[in-house]
Amino acid sequence: MKNFKLIGLLILIGIYSSCNNDDDANSLVLSGIYNEILPFSGTHQLNFVDNNTLILKARNSTDEQFTYQINDNIIMLNPTWDLSQSWELEINIINNSTFEIQNIFYASIPEDENSTQFVTFEK
Repeated sequence: MKNFKLIGLLILIGIYSSCNNDDDANSLVLSGIYNEILPFSGTHQLNFVDNNTLILKARNSTDEQFTYQINDNIIMLNPTWDLSQSWELEINIINNSTFEIQNIFYASIPEDENSTQFVTFEK
């Protein structure tokens, strides 16, 4: 009877840990199209084409293509039209369908103590 309890407990632990690993930020991969939901819904769209190409679509403007690399909570963006530029921005991947990225679209007020704002995207 003890063996059945132990086996049952091990099965439950295995199921629990496999469910938790689905949302582990270190194992998440951004793929596909994400739309801005905050602060302005529908204004921007990010399309993660593959593991290093990102296309930014802004309402009423042309598409901009970047290569990107994510390490820890930093995304490095390199515009394909000007290889001399690059941006390092903070990114918080919440799950496979939602993330927030340091404000790359909206100008912040320099006098603002909390000038680092985030834009939230959702699949």
